[in-house]
Amino acid sequence: MIKPIVEGHGEVEALPLLLRRIAGEYFGFWDVPLLRPGRYPSGRLLQKIKHGTSHTWVPGPDFQKAGNHARNEGATCILALLDLDDDCPKAVHDDVFPSLADTTGIAPSYLVLAKCEFEAWFLASAETLEDNILPYPDPPEDVRGAKQALEKHLQLQFPYDERTDQPRYCSKMNLSTVHDRSRSFRKLVSDLYKLLLYCGSPPAQ
Repeated sequence: MIKPIVEGHGEVEALPLLLRRIAGEYFGFWDVPLLRPGRYPSGRLLQKIKHGTSHTWVPGPDFQKAGNHARNEGATCILALLDLDDDCPKAVHDDVFPSLADTTGIAPSYLVLAKCEFEAWFLASAETLEDNILPYPDPPEDVRGAKQALEKHLQLQFPYDERTDQPRYCSKMNLSTVHDRSRSFRKLVSDLYKLLLYCGSPPAQ
């Protein structure tokens, strides 16, 4: 069973929907062995350790807590999805990943870092989310303040609300478009496929 780990309220509902869409639309596998996501503060999942003028990233204490909770629920693997406002996602991943399974106590434990926010994936497929919307003109993963940029670009009548809008847009966005425009989304697709294989339920291709 896959235990997702997230930091935001909206992702608790949105990420399972998105993972099931990916598993079905990319791999032809709809019965996804998925537990309800656990939500933890981002500052306690990833921590920056300074070394003079440089720094490294390490798993924070809540990854250990998340692993304990996941084992109690019968999880056999973990997929963590976190926003990364600063630093290079690959560099942070390479710092954290080698010790992540030891920290959670569950192997495999995978980490996907959305640059800079989950909403960057919505920007990557903005033209599919609302009527009469053009594609977002800039590289979506370079946008700081993706929530605000999304609200403005989609010309929303009401403020963007991650609890209601994330699940809604995850059901509407074009996965192939996001895959083409977002490196971090491609990693999510790749890691999910590995975990589906690990769970003993190989999707049909």
